[in-house]
Amino acid sequence: MNKILQKFKDLKFGEPQTDQQMTVIPILGNDRGDVADPSEIKFQKTTSYGTMVFENTDVKPGIIPANYMTRGKSAQDHAMSGSGIASIGKTSFNNACCIESSQGGYLKGAENLDILPVTLRKAFTNISFRHEKGYSKLWSRIKGWLREIPGVDSRNAHLRYFYDDPKYKNAIESFCASFEPVPNQLGAFILFEGVPIGIEIMPTSKHWMEYWELLIRGCYGAELVKLQAANQIKKGSTLILPNIPEGSTEEQIEKIFSDFVSSLQISMGQLLQAVQISNKTSDVNKNGLHIEVLETTSGGGGDIITQNNEPIYLSIVL
Repeated sequence: MNKILQKFKDLKFGEPQTDQQMTVIPILGNDRGDVADPSEIKFQKTTSYGTMVFENTDVKPGIIPANYMTRGKSAQDHAMSGSGIASIGKTSFNNACCIESSQGGYLKGAENLDILPVTLRKAFTNISFRHEKGYSKLWSRIKGWLREIPGVDSRNAHLRYFYDDPKYKNAIESFCASFEPVPNQLGAFILFEGVPIGIEIMPTSKHWMEYWELLIRGCYGAELVKLQAANQIKKGSTLILPNIPEGSTEEQIEKIFSDFVSSLQISMGQLLQAVQISNKTSDVNKNGLHIEVLETTSGGGGDIITQNNEPIYLSIVL
């Protein structure tokens, strides 16, 4: 894994943020790549079950984050099977998947945006499954994921049964108040109970500002709430902050936290060293952008996108 991250030049970790069992370590750095402004790329519609259409109004090709999910009432909710390269104008992706098993209708615009939860994203590290043009390909996995959540109907593969449930919706939304972007943030290293669960790096801080809520709420927050509801994770925070002696001066407190962050950064490097890439498959190559699908020895994986042989995007679930 370190070999992958080493290709991203001049990155460093910021001060950790924590809520309950989730810790988010900001990844900081300079903007990189020459791609469309994220605000210029919008989901437009579905034209058939399994086909998502995006429009890029910039003059440069753009990046759609891996497993981008859109939901709307009275229409079939959809999710991308991986990351996407949005050409100038409209681009259709016909290997997307439906995430409701008994709802008809085509989407026009998006009412709710998120990114698929961690467990479901892992299915798409299999390149054959990713490109399978079967809109129902994720349904069995969605049912399995829902089946473990108390009070949620799992008879149908409707992810919105979880996301729209008031109890779980409020729990997911609360994470957005706990984890906020910091200056020069390109991404984050996410841990549950001190165990690495995901790494996200965007081309620019503007991209991170555009998509961080979808990741923290819809992907990682949703996965953690599901684990909590199913009693599959211990309760409480896992990040123990340093003790501040009574009467400490401002300078002393600053030094204590500086030493703590330095120690944490060393620990993060050791954790990353333990994550190994077992396979890398070339996927899409167009408009000067190249998507490769990564697989880890632990059964996770995700996408890396390069431009001019330099990495500008990484999204891996572990």
